[in-house]
Amino acid sequence: MKAGYRGPTIWVTITTAVVLTLTGGCWLVAWNAWVLMRGWRADVKVVVYLTDAASSDEVNAVRAAIASEPAVGTQRMISKAQAQEEFLRFMQLDRSSLEGLGENPFPASIEVSMRENAQRPEAMGRLASRWSEFPGVEEVRYGESLIRDLSVAARAVSILGTAVGVALACGVAVVIGVMVHISFRYRAAEVSLLRLFGASEGVIVKPFFLEGVTIGLLGGLIASALLSGVWLAIRYRWGAAFEGLLAGWVGRLDFPAGLLPGLIGLGILVGGIGSLVAVRRVRHAAP
Repeated sequence: MKAGYRGPTIWVTITTAVVLTLTGGCWLVAWNAWVLMRGWRADVKVVVYLTDAASSDEVNAVRAAIASEPAVGTQRMISKAQAQEEFLRFMQLDRSSLEGLGENPFPASIEVSMRENAQRPEAMGRLASRWSEFPGVEEVRYGESLIRDLSVAARAVSILGTAVGVALACGVAVVIGVMVHISFRYRAAEVSLLRLFGASEGVIVKPFFLEGVTIGLLGGLIASALLSGVWLAIRYRWGAAFEGLLAGWVGRLDFPAGLLPGLIGLGILVGGIGSLVAVRRVRHAAP
């Protein structure tokens, strides 16, 4: 590589690395947003509240009906005393806070988690309507609006993340293509000399194609290193500073195993595509 040409090549490689880092970052954010929303959606339970007068036979009948549904994952019986204890623990209150309320005001309930393919408002609504008709059941709640909002948000984030990532990847191809085209113009005399000696188009095009692939490969490797470093800092260093609910959310963050190989492969792919598009002009160059 000639000294005068080395500088632009380095800058294009750095630009490629930055754009690929942004591409991988968009996909990583979209992936984790989808993971979090899927986790939040799984946290939404169908809660069957029982009347105070519900007999053990009525409760058993309700639990048997719940267990017979294929869409049900698990169920948990919560007594009145357990409901009170969980409320106090969640609100970080002591028992004296409930003085003056008389008898335990919290109803017994059955907490039902749904399988992932049934975590939809319509599916949960049908089950809630069916279970609410059983004797001994006071009401059934399942957070309809929250489930619907999370489902819509998960789809929107996936589509947006994919669209932005594809747009940035196309930008990488354009940058590399422009660089390879400049490279061809810079070495036009060499190309003409090769043609004069009868070199085939494949022989002439190959160096430019390899140049684009190499830039894409280096950009992908640099982007992978940057993303890995940022991830480790967020997940294992800064993540330790979070507490409570936020710590639980950070703990759910995930780094997909295929992201780094995919990012390197994407760099190679767009580098090759950009090169091939650029060197098409070789065919129209004067010999």
